[in-house]
Amino acid sequence: MGEPVQRPFDFIRDYLATTYDLDPGELTGGRSFDSLELDSIAQVEMFVTLSDHYRIQLDDSLASGNTTLQETADLVQQALDAAGDRQQDASAIG
Repeated sequence: MGEPVQRPFDFIRDYLATTYDLDPGELTGGRSFDSLELDSIAQVEMFVTLSDHYRIQLDDSLASGNTTLQETADLVQQALDAAGDRQQDASAIG
């Protein structure tokens, strides 16, 4: 059995803290990419990292400076939920 999957918000917080040397205590759900002074390249890199980590399709065009960390976590969770629904549908057919 694999290890538990980290909640999207926790992964985002840890990723930003580690990658950009930010204080995890300041990485709250309401913080936007702009408020963290992360440029568009950093935002897209984060979306790619999230897609790879969770093995989901995350549209990096949704990344914008006004997007909050919680909104990003919600996008990841929606993609995870949709992927889970597709797996259930596939197993019901098979």
